[in-house]
Amino acid sequence: MQYIILDLEWNQPISYHSPAFKSVGAKLLFEMIQIGAVKVNESFQVVDSFSQLIQPQHYVRLHPRISRITHITQDDLADAPDFNEAMAAFAQWCGEDYVLLTWGCDDISVLYQNMAFFKCVTQLPKFYDAQSLFGEVTGNVKERKGLKAAMEQLEIVPDEDAMPFHNAVNDAYYTALVFSKMPDPNKVLEYPLTPRKLQHLDRAKKESTAILRVRSIKDAMKSTAAMKPPCPVCGKRMEVPEGYVLQRNDQYMALADCPQHGLAFVKLAFGKNDEGKRIMTRSSSLSDEQSAAYVHTKHLQWAQKMAVQEAAAAAE
Repeated sequence: MQYIILDLEWNQPISYHSPAFKSVGAKLLFEMIQIGAVKVNESFQVVDSFSQLIQPQHYVRLHPRISRITHITQDDLADAPDFNEAMAAFAQWCGEDYVLLTWGCDDISVLYQNMAFFKCVTQLPKFYDAQSLFGEVTGNVKERKGLKAAMEQLEIVPDEDAMPFHNAVNDAYYTALVFSKMPDPNKVLEYPLTPRKLQHLDRAKKESTAILRVRSIKDAMKSTAAMKPPCPVCGKRMEVPEGYVLQRNDQYMALADCPQHGLAFVKLAFGKNDEGKRIMTRSSSLSDEQSAAYVHTKHLQWAQKMAVQEAAAAAE
């Protein structure tokens, strides 16, 4: 039996107010644009790979953020096959006597929604979760680490020049490297995957708030809670590239980036609870505007604000 490790890339509507989205709504939240996979043999070695771009039929205009992250262009997709043709090619490449693995349930959820929407007749075997196996082996089941973080923990060095992340076949290959490092990779069969129902979240669900105990403002500002806050939609750790700008007394704000959901604003407010202990209230919300130009401009503005703040602090 072989393991097929699958990874996907997908497009999304330019706007949730667009006619394209309104015509289907929750039936197709994301439209697949790339299937990537690698075959792993019984010795847990990569023996083959598969990469297929897919021409979107519904969200035909590539979202700027998706293009920026994946480096896929509109021209790349122009001559690609449609979804059902791509799935048929993938199934033929898989062959017989195999099971499918992914990193978490996001890919399988998007895959099954696309299969239902496009009435795909391709039959696939069960999926299993390499991310859950990693969590069990490392003793951290609750915190579902991203693929890059798992590689860092296992001291697997990616070749980001030749094989950048957020390319489906590259991410499948990196997942295979993590999978092969497990003491008993076959135990992945103890972690079957079930696709979750995808939902379009309203604005209220794009915000989150947490209250945390802290020792000091200085320590809190350097903590993981501040520098890698969870995305208010998916909960995955976001990056804060520039840092926090002081807004007013004991209140700070930063920009953060989620690979899947885009730009977010993170606010920190410091105070004391009823017991007199210092606390940090962290709130985060997705930006309503996610165009590439807007995100780039906001980060430039924030870098300038940080430079002014650091210069003022140095002069004191």
